Amino acid sequence: MKLTRYVFGAMLALTASCSGNDTQIAENTFVHGHKIYKMIDNELREVGDLNASEIKKFEVSQPKQRDLGTSDLSFVKPGASTSLKALYRGNYLYYSLQVNGINDLRDSYLPGRFTLEFVDEYGFILHAIEIPVTDLVGMVDDSGKPESFIYNGKTEMSTEINAAIKKYEVTASIKKI
Repeated sequence: MKLTRYVFGAMLALTASCSGNDTQIAENTFVHGHKIYKMIDNELREVGDLNASEIKKFEVSQPKQRDLGTSDLSFVKPGASTSLKALYRGNYLYYSLQVNGINDLRDSYLPGRFTLEFVDEYGFILHAIEIPVTDLVGMVDDSGKPESFIYNGKTEMSTEINAAIKKYEVTASIKKI
């Protein structure tokens, strides 16, 4: 938030020094010349034109769900894996992690945690999230036995980090009893 105010303040000071016809109309919105600008996700965007003969409908960018694929967990149990879907909205990444192939997680493993690591194209970890095994929700079959486990969460993340994510990896600190 401080960065947004700093960038906005710098842009406002720069434009104010260039001309005398700038007007701030909200905390993050101002008029420069005949254009209306707004700070959205730390980016200065043009949202209107006062000289336009027609009023254009402002379209909010629609977030798209990303399938980040699967990650192998055979180091925990042969055939085990995870899958991850994510949606970036505002400054938050909403995600759904599914753990497959460890149906005996609650019975045969000591409590521990999974760590999601979001990785860029060079293999650097940009962001990590720890998920306690006790927070996973078991998806059960007709007989009441777990088929898989799911965790739905959200984490604060900048637009730049979200854009740089190419894949994810999972580490685990669970141990077979």
